[in-house]
Amino acid sequence: MEEQIKNIVEKFFSKMLIDFSSLEVVKELENIYYIKLESTDSPLLIWTRGKNLEEIKSILKIIINKQTEDNIIIHIEINDYLKSKEDKLINYIKGKIEFVKKTWNDFKLPFFSAYERKKIHSYVSTLKSDIYTKSEWEWKDRRLYICKKNNKITIDSDGVDI
Repeated sequence: MEEQIKNIVEKFFSKMLIDFSSLEVVKELENIYYIKLESTDSPLLIWTRGKNLEEIKSILKIIINKQTEDNIIIHIEINDYLKSKEDKLINYIKGKIEFVKKTWNDFKLPFFSAYERKKIHSYVSTLKSDIYTKSEWEWKDRRLYICKKNNKITIDSDGVDI
């Protein structure tokens, strides 16, 4: 399947007259493939905030699913753009975690995609600290919060088991 997807992707970018120096397709999980492309045309392919990258991903997914007659999910990485984007996201979250630790106030994050929210939840859960995340609302209004756990001290009225 990797070879078939690679051929489809090569043909797609060739017809778009996109110059690429390397193309790799790796199966991540069942029906999920990672496509890594190195190209000097990356500004055109990615565009502002990855807008073109998302559109290319959608079109390629349709073409691949139609030609393979499978329901394939793809992730496209162009010149490590997604890695860089993820690093920036994690650095932003680290700053907000420090803010929450200093102020003891929950911090309501701006809107993030479901994928980004999952990355944030996952990152914070690996910290093993008194910080956690929670989501509120539904669908497009879904918001993520960074919170500090309340470590409550309970005192027995008899003074036993404090």
